[in-house]
Amino acid sequence: MRKTVKTVIGILLLPFVISFSKSFYSQFGNIDVFLSMGQQYFLFGIGIYCFIQLFLFKPVYAYVLGHETVHALAAWLCFGKVTSFKASSAGGSISTSKNNIFISLSPYFIPIYSLTLIVVYYLINHVFTDGLISPSYFMLLLGLTIAFHIIMTVDTLKTRQPDLIKAGYLTSSIFIYVINVTVIALAFGILFEGFSFRSFLSNAYVMSLHIYKSIFNQLFL
Repeated sequence: MRKTVKTVIGILLLPFVISFSKSFYSQFGNIDVFLSMGQQYFLFGIGIYCFIQLFLFKPVYAYVLGHETVHALAAWLCFGKVTSFKASSAGGSISTSKNNIFISLSPYFIPIYSLTLIVVYYLINHVFTDGLISPSYFMLLLGLTIAFHIIMTVDTLKTRQPDLIKAGYLTSSIFIYVINVTVIALAFGILFEGFSFRSFLSNAYVMSLHIYKSIFNQLFL
C-alpha cells in the first residue's frame, strides 16, 4: 500500500518536472552570447571537470565523503545525533538518531563543495584579506565543483539508492531534479545577464498551475 501511495504522489508531481524544465530552457535562451571573463572561467571550470571524469578518473571518494558529510550536517540541523560515519571509494554509510526526507535526500541537492568554496572565498577576500583570491579563479573552481556535484549525482542515481527507496524512488527523483534545476537556475541568474531567476520561478509556477488545471478540467469537467 505504501509503495502504491508513493508512486501516485510521484506521478502527481510530474508536472513540476515539465514546468521547471521548460522554464529553465526558456531563460537559458536569454543568456547573452558575449560572455564576461568570469562567465568564461565558470564554463571553463565545467569543461575541466568533464574532462577529468571522462579521461582521467572519477573522484568517487570525494563524492562519498561529501555525500555522507551532508547527511551528518542535515541530521544536526534537525537536532539529531550522528552515531557512526564511514566513507571510502567503495561506498559510505552513516547512522543517526533521527531520519526524515530532508536528511535522506539532502546530499543529492546540496552542492557541499560549492558552498564550502563560496564561504572560504568570502572569508579570505572580504574578512581576512582584501581580494587575495582572483574572482576568475573562484569562478573556475565554482564551475568545476557544481559540475562535479551534478554529474556525480546523476551517476549515483543510476544505481539503486537506499536513501531514495525510503521516500519512493519516483518521488525522490523528481524532488532531487527540481531542486537541482532550481540551484542551477539561481547560479545562472547571478552569473549570466539575461537569465532571470525570478522569472524562472514565476514561469515554472504558472506552467505547473496551468498543467494541473488542464488535467482537472479533462478529468472532471
